[in-house]
Amino acid sequence: MATYIMSDIHGEADLFHSMLLKIGFTPEDTLYLLGDVIDRGPDGIQLLREIMHTPNMKMILGNHEYMMMQYYSPEATDVEVLRWSRNGNAPTVAVFESLQAEEQTEILNYLKNLPTHAESCLGGKSFYLVHGFPGENVHDEVWMRPDLQSDNPVHGKTLIIGHTPVINMMVGRENRDAYCRELISRGEHPRILHTDGFIDIDCCCSYEEPIKTLGCLRLDDMEEYYENTV
Repeated sequence: MATYIMSDIHGEADLFHSMLLKIGFTPEDTLYLLGDVIDRGPDGIQLLREIMHTPNMKMILGNHEYMMMQYYSPEATDVEVLRWSRNGNAPTVAVFESLQAEEQTEILNYLKNLPTHAESCLGGKSFYLVHGFPGENVHDEVWMRPDLQSDNPVHGKTLIIGHTPVINMMVGRENRDAYCRELISRGEHPRILHTDGFIDIDCCCSYEEPIKTLGCLRLDDMEEYYENTV
């Protein structure tokens, strides 16, 4: 029995399933997914349905699922429709709108009931798991981004986040491509980022860089696992 965490899979089913094989994931294990299962990559809805029907996979709301709920809300504003459309929703929309109405309703109801964070205790340690950063409402917890100097606002718990790609955190969005090329030239890839305030496990899965990496962290002993496209 082990507890694992992944985040920001962004529709990359091949990397996700390769990771499950690598860690030897079993029905006795637990996997937390810190949001952003959908968008950008081609398999978001497929992954979402798989997670929904796997009892030992526990999902937390990400900003992309939040945008999807807003987009399909009867009260959706033009701003909310445009925001999701600008954030890689095309593969998700194409598959979602090919489903039967009952399947669509099931998925949207599942998303509406997702928590914005989870807390876990393991081996005498306490963890706070959230997509963006701890906040006082849904919007903040799925959208907020720390910087490298950000303190942990949740005292007594190890904070683990996704949402902000580790490369953006380290070198800035404008230097992302150059940094990726440098990593590849050294035979390396993005890795889980540990700071004094938090652990960031968004290793840039399904971005447009020449390398895509899915990171996974085992809470029992903090072992790290990686699957990538290089």
